[in-house]
Amino acid sequence: MSNARRGSNGTNPLPEILAPAGGPASWAAAVKAGADAVYVGLERFSARTYAENFTLPELKGVIDESRRLGVRVYLAFNSQIKDGELAEAFKMLCAAADMEPDGFIIQDLGLAALARQHCPSIPRHASTLTAVHNLDGLAVLDSLEFSRAVLSRELTLPEIAHLSQKSPLDVEIFIHGALCFSFSGLCLMSSFLGGRSALRGGCTQPCRRMYQNAGRQKTFFSPSDFMGLPFIPQLKKLPITSLKIEGRMKGPDYVGAVVRAYRLALDADEEHFDEVCRQMVEELQAIPGRTNGPGYMAGTPMAPALWDGHNASGLKLGQASPAGAGLVSLTLAAPMRLLDRVRLAAGPGEEGQAYKIRQMWLDGATVEAAEAGAVVTLALGGEDGPPLSGQLYKIGSGSLEKELLASMEVKRLKAAAKDFKPDFRNVPAKVFGPRGSAAPAAAKNHPLWLWLDGPNNLQDMLKFRPRKIILPLTTENAKELHRQRKMLSSFSDFVWSLPPLLLGRSQEKIRKEAGKLLEMGHRDFMVSNIGQIALLSRLNSSLKLWGDHRLGVLNHLAGESLHDLGLAGVTLSLECDQDTYQKLAQSSFSGGVLMYLYGRPALFTARYRPPSLKRGPIISQRGEKYWTAEDGEAFILQSEHRVFMGSLLRASKPKGFVGFIVDLRREPNPLEAARRLRKAIDQGRGSPGLAFNYKRGLK
Repeated sequence: MSNARRGSNGTNPLPEILAPAGGPASWAAAVKAGADAVYVGLERFSARTYAENFTLPELKGVIDESRRLGVRVYLAFNSQIKDGELAEAFKMLCAAADMEPDGFIIQDLGLAALARQHCPSIPRHASTLTAVHNLDGLAVLDSLEFSRAVLSRELTLPEIAHLSQKSPLDVEIFIHGALCFSFSGLCLMSSFLGGRSALRGGCTQPCRRMYQNAGRQKTFFSPSDFMGLPFIPQLKKLPITSLKIEGRMKGPDYVGAVVRAYRLALDADEEHFDEVCRQMVEELQAIPGRTNGPGYMAGTPMAPALWDGHNASGLKLGQASPAGAGLVSLTLAAPMRLLDRVRLAAGPGEEGQAYKIRQMWLDGATVEAAEAGAVVTLALGGEDGPPLSGQLYKIGSGSLEKELLASMEVKRLKAAAKDFKPDFRNVPAKVFGPRGSAAPAAAKNHPLWLWLDGPNNLQDMLKFRPRKIILPLTTENAKELHRQRKMLSSFSDFVWSLPPLLLGRSQEKIRKEAGKLLEMGHRDFMVSNIGQIALLSRLNSSLKLWGDHRLGVLNHLAGESLHDLGLAGVTLSLECDQDTYQKLAQSSFSGGVLMYLYGRPALFTARYRPPSLKRGPIISQRGEKYWTAEDGEAFILQSEHRVFMGSLLRASKPKGFVGFIVDLRREPNPLEAARRLRKAIDQGRGSPGLAFNYKRGLK
């Protein structure tokens, strides 16, 4: 915070304006508009796979030129890392560290451990994808020596105020841009549908698509973009280090306009703020994007989702009609110029094809620009394609991009990168620890951890001789199990699972319930967020804590980091593909290792339930059916199809393997599901579910 400018009240320094820079033109737009800092990504290991991104030599140019201009540069290394990628990620991390960026933005705890040990001079910022949303999560990040936490985007202003005032480390919040429906770091839908993980930058945005429910087709899960301009006066009074603008996929016109708006709003005094804010809100409505709303910051559960109409990201130009091979005509709702980038969407929820406008006609004559209200003809596709029609959206200004790429700032950037050759160090073996032979699979030894909704069918479930029974930590479950204690030989067979979100009063409620269970003699708990480690450890340091699949263990160093935090064992990520499982099987874990075998996991995990959803299935345009449920405070969406990782039964296991998780929660008939699964396991055949990413791979 030493670099931040002093606020008008003379107390809290003004937070920095942190701008996205998906490529050189957007970087130039950000620094020209007054950004204090930019965040950029490399071609690998950045949670924006589809952004332009930078090469390592280009990163050198960005850092050198930004430093000359007094702008800080943070490098987004915020993808989850597969075990087989660790060596390459380590080399890139060290090469980038040699350029001395002002910080690394990191999600993966294994990569964070490497950065902490081998690049200690570069500050580490915990990505919003770590899903930190309470003080316990901040305490864990502090113990891992992160210098900054990027809070979850789903927090209200009072929650942000509480966390920023109590945080042991600097706090960064999102102030403008796109929102996901699912809570930051907890979405599995894109990965489930096609192996493109949101946690690795490959999200295909299934929340933006059309779904059918109770006879209606709507974009039930597509939230409006977030605009925090009206909250600037309150935020200036808080000890917040950074205001982050989302948008590494956005063009320079968007980046420049948004940075300028927040620069003026942040610098405005109290007397003139309302006037500045009104003007900036009007200007932001004229740039490519979705409808803006207050997000969660207003204190309501969420900004209205875009049930109908404009849910594409762009400036709406109008309804385009076929005008010949590769041509469309329309009445413009906004001005446009040659080289503008546009997207043609066939309907709500459809991303559509992108084009660059290279020819435009007005009244039969070619023109370079046209104003709103003009009836124009545009050349989009080739002559051999089908007739084109749909809503046309402007997604970027090609002329501005061309101008910025020719600017002196970008020329200096390219000159600095021209002859630079990064230093790729050899990876010392001790970095990754010893690799051994995978433990062979035991044909008959399949220890099962049954995850149930409650203890109601306990006597029948115990007949399957599970290694452990996992129960959600609720008052009702604790009371029911206590009533059945005479039939139990020991409480050591039970593990209590915590819900994914613990906000406000629910955190205190869970802490009290866990305390009561401790008094009864329970010692095993399963956590779904790193903050829950601190919450439970404060109760008793001798607890046996297990991590569920939502902690995102794709590499053994992430597992080791969680073990160092106090976990007795971890569950490997449900997103693992076959290659990653095989590499993890050759790793040596200090603690126990679990694998998710069967269940219907939450694909969306949200803080908000769309009010227009009715009872019954939610059906995608491809006919896939989904059902809603709750997990504590979280609203979840799960598929009608179960996951069954049957190949893991025959695969080699990592050292420390302790069992398979069989998730029977929310099953209509859990006992019948358990019988069916037991039969499939014993006979070694049958497939009562999908194999997630095992065969198709994880991108």
